[in-house]
Amino acid sequence: MKKTPTRTCLGCRRARPKGVLVRLARTPSGTVVVDRGPRAVGRGAYVCPESDCLERGLSRGRLGHAFRKPSEAGPDLVAEVLAGAACGPLAVAVEAGAERALLIEVGTRAIGDVEVIPVRA
Repeated sequence: MKKTPTRTCLGCRRARPKGVLVRLARTPSGTVVVDRGPRAVGRGAYVCPESDCLERGLSRGRLGHAFRKPSEAGPDLVAEVLAGAACGPLAVAVEAGAERALLIEVGTRAIGDVEVIPVRA
């Protein structure tokens, strides 16, 4: 079974699955933008799509450290990250949370109803 790739968030420094983070890319001019495509060329940095993580990730020179070159946030970077989060995998997971909880509850009840039959080898 393959392991899910993980990346570390610039803001909270937690390792999370790559699919729930937003990838940032640095343009040749030094501006950091959201990587909307499959993957932009060059180094990338990842951030949680939460406002707290964005504030911490974009402050104190963390972008420059992550990209190993002087970098500055694009004018609409925060808005793009938060807008992308509204339709990303994390939003789908939150919406599916109630349905998943119901399925877990039903599955738990079904397992409790099963009688265990010993089998000899």
